[in-house]
Amino acid sequence: MVLLAACGEGGGDRDGGTGGSMAAGIMPTDADIQLAADLTPDDTELAAKYDRSCRTCHSTVDAAAPLTGHKAAWAVRYDARGTADLLASTKTGLNAMPPMGLCSDCSDEELGQLIAFMAGRTS
Repeated sequence: MVLLAACGEGGGDRDGGTGGSMAAGIMPTDADIQLAADLTPDDTELAAKYDRSCRTCHSTVDAAAPLTGHKAAWAVRYDARGTADLLASTKTGLNAMPPMGLCSDCSDEELGQLIAFMAGRTS
């Protein structure tokens, strides 16, 4: 229940924030939506943290969060805010995203890896 509440209406996408793809003016295609539903990090520990902390909001278009793997929506955020500010927003929370993205046991390195994964910036 808490996870679903965290994905609720988050207001606008302020200052290039982490609001959804539509807030950034970038509509995801059906392929983007399917990709977000299917992607999982290769690393099993990171995948477990993604599944319990990130997937609920970043794999469905109705959650108002940028979709995992939707590179265009994430590029807007990286261009506007950069890596350090995206990490800071994840740690403190932004819009409907709670502090730490509900991953209280994630290190800064893991949060950075999760952000990069969701943004499609990992090899």
